Amino acid sequence: MTLVLTAARRVAAIGLCAVATLAAPATALPAAAAAGADLYITVTPRDEGAHSMHLTCDPDGGFHPRPVEACEVLHSVKGYFRNLNVNPGACPRIWDPIEVEVNGHWYGRPNPYYQEFPNPCEMERKLGPIV
Repeated sequence: MTLVLTAARRVAAIGLCAVATLAAPATALPAAAAAGADLYITVTPRDEGAHSMHLTCDPDGGFHPRPVEACEVLHSVKGYFRNLNVNPGACPRIWDPIEVEVNGHWYGRPNPYYQEFPNPCEMERKLGPIV
């Protein structure tokens, strides 16, 4: 009789825990969504190997050479890389293609980006401190 009662109490306790978990308000965000930006940037020149950087914003950091400046520029366009034009101006008409790919999220929003630039000058003028 004691074994049956103990088993019944365990089942009841498990049931109460399950109900309490389901009834609790979902106010806490997952860790990834609560963070600011978490971006992986890969720059691939035509004749050289690719190099990658990890950029985080809020807090600004990661493995990026200029995280504060890069985050500031991204905040100015709410994370939309296509809207960047950091340093408009002329570049030489040299064909030396370079690709930039970004994966990750901007404040919980997926933020993929890919663009091939005709040369490094065009890339730097558009993306500035991000690359």
